[in-house]
Amino acid sequence: AARAQARAERTLRGAVLDSALRAGVVAARDRSGALLSLATTAVEKAAHYRAAFLGPVVGSMTTPLLVLAVYALTTDALVAGILALTLIAVPVIIGAAQRLVSRTGTAHRVEQARLTSAFLHALQGLDTLVAARAAERIGADLAEQGERHRRGLMRILAVNQILILVIDAAVSLVIVLSAIALALWRLETGEMTLGGALTTVVVALLLIAPVDLVGGFFYIGIGGRASERALGTQFASVPASGPGRGAGEGAVGADDDAGAVAEANPAAPALFLDGVTAGWTPDRAVLRDLTLRVERGERVALVGPSGVGKSTVSALLQAHLHPSSGRVAVAGLPTDTTPAPEIRRALSVVEQRAYLFQGTIADNLRIAAPDADEHTLWRALADAGLEREVRAMPDGLATRVGEHGLTLSGGQSQRLAIARAILHAGPILLLDEPTSQVDLAGEAAFLERLSDLAVGRSVLMIAHRPGAILAADRTIELAPGGTAE
Repeated sequence: AARAQARAERTLRGAVLDSALRAGVVAARDRSGALLSLATTAVEKAAHYRAAFLGPVVGSMTTPLLVLAVYALTTDALVAGILALTLIAVPVIIGAAQRLVSRTGTAHRVEQARLTSAFLHALQGLDTLVAARAAERIGADLAEQGERHRRGLMRILAVNQILILVIDAAVSLVIVLSAIALALWRLETGEMTLGGALTTVVVALLLIAPVDLVGGFFYIGIGGRASERALGTQFASVPASGPGRGAGEGAVGADDDAGAVAEANPAAPALFLDGVTAGWTPDRAVLRDLTLRVERGERVALVGPSGVGKSTVSALLQAHLHPSSGRVAVAGLPTDTTPAPEIRRALSVVEQRAYLFQGTIADNLRIAAPDADEHTLWRALADAGLEREVRAMPDGLATRVGEHGLTLSGGQSQRLAIARAILHAGPILLLDEPTSQVDLAGEAAFLERLSDLAVGRSVLMIAHRPGAILAADRTIELAPGGTAE
């Protein structure tokens, strides 16, 4: 059972991860806590349900049927058939009981997912909570949620115990009384000997034992069924990979040659949005009828006030988001009909909030280029203006960055993300405020290197700072009513 449960956990956890990757950034951005709960608690309960509940239920029904088969051949086939019909009522009773408590199990799982999400978000924003003097209040809220979760668990356990008593008593009483009545009837009609009658009663007692086993695992069934439904909902909500999908696959780096993507349509512009209307929710469009074009080899700065849709443009180009109308193409490839990994192979992206993974500096760089040697890593760091600082660190490339790059400054984290994008070597650079967290000297050094990095590449740089804007060949101002160069 333990091995079966471990196998089920691996399979289900892999399926949750795969569904999250296929759903993409937009679907997962506000569900980190819920996905964590699915990948941990829900998977564990569902695997335990499959290994420790379904197996015993099947076994508990198979063993009595074998006993009855032997009894039918050696003692009385008619009585065996009637007892078999009585025994078949057991799974019906169990199923009815599970349906009766299914709402309790589902409510408990939802409460647990909320608690997990709230706790995760509190940990991620702990610095902010402390600075805002809200840590004690949020801690009290979490304690209250934990108490609600505990009370819900106690209710489930209470229901479990009551149902165990009811099922044991009802099923045992029905089977034993039926066996005694049948034995007396057959004994009175002369169809059964006294020994056969006693055997009938003993067989009835043997039939009861597996039912007790099922009752003992009923709590697993309550939580397991709720978790199975939650996992089923997650899997059903994500379409299979296809054109414009595969949101997580190949998003950062790939072994394929990025240049092959760029040659898909050499005459097409590097980036093209044609009459695009798009937004993060169906009822609120951030962009309306937007047309934007970046030619191959061109360096363009995209500017505009906050909230006007610059990050939405970036999400559209990366195929994280699809327009409600209009057309988006990257290197001549339409994002609505081309698999997302193929779109992203053409892009080297630096987000405004650079995400760094736990591990070393080298680990984070090799996300984009798994086979890169140390010389290549150092060269990328030099191009990003970070080589000297990393060489000054005691562990160099083996320096651990901590969770979310905690051991690095904001500017160092951003330049490490730039180095990672350089290693990806896509023919199109998509930079979202690439110098927002570096000082003026660092910005000037990066923009100077950008001239070399941009050779043979197209660049779209979302920018606010004058230095970054002046480094562009052309500036496009994004406004609510459209674009103006």
